[in-house]
Amino acid sequence: MKKLIAGISVFFIFFSFNTVKGYAKIDQETSLIEQSLSLVQDGDYVHGANLLEQLESKYMASAKKNKDFTPKELETISVTFQNALVSLTNDAIDPQEKVADVLGLRLLIDAGETTMQPMWKEMKKSVMTPLENMESAYKRGNSEAYETQLNQFLHQFEIIYPSLIMDLPYDEVKKINSLVSFLDDYRINQESIPAFQQKLDETKSEILFIFDQGNSIIPPVSIWTIFTTGIIIVGTLSYVGWRKYIGDRNKNKKRREHND
Repeated sequence: MKKLIAGISVFFIFFSFNTVKGYAKIDQETSLIEQSLSLVQDGDYVHGANLLEQLESKYMASAKKNKDFTPKELETISVTFQNALVSLTNDAIDPQEKVADVLGLRLLIDAGETTMQPMWKEMKKSVMTPLENMESAYKRGNSEAYETQLNQFLHQFEIIYPSLIMDLPYDEVKKINSLVSFLDDYRINQESIPAFQQKLDETKSEILFIFDQGNSIIPPVSIWTIFTTGIIIVGTLSYVGWRKYIGDRNKNKKRREHND
């Protein structure tokens, strides 16, 4: 009996030690990405990029050893890191887009690590609000308002898209991407397509479903996300001009096609 108790004690000590190491690694990653995001929000892109480079080296080395990650997920992680780094080092990219790219990476890292409700689900309001406004503008026949809300919706969707690849079944991601791409591609000829309202309704239903499914345990760190999401929402109000969107649309479509 004493040997059994001793064996159990050793097991729990070993398990606890490795669990603490695991949490320490996650906390370190969280600290680096949040420090980087804070620097980027303050306009310090050089130091923000330096922290991202440190995190990328450590995180990718660890992720490649993690058998739970599929090749597609590893590719998504790598591409999201690179997109954020390119964004931070490109002076031509809008400051709010830089913040959005790093936020997308933050949400992605959380999606790969958390056992609770992922942080990307807290983006529900910022994603659903412009989508609902799109439907309202479409029914009123207000093309200009529809364009503005569509641009804002696409921008918010791009923030959470890498996290969707990590968290959702491939078929679900593919279906949602197809619906979003339809709205993007047929923005000009919407009124000439009889099934357009149906596609709009289906998109709204599918995206609402992914936000509402799963458990509702919210991690303590979510307060940070609520604050950051508020910044992103305010920032995108000045981001949705048609002339600027043309270039962003092509880049975002390439990202989704690459990850599809």
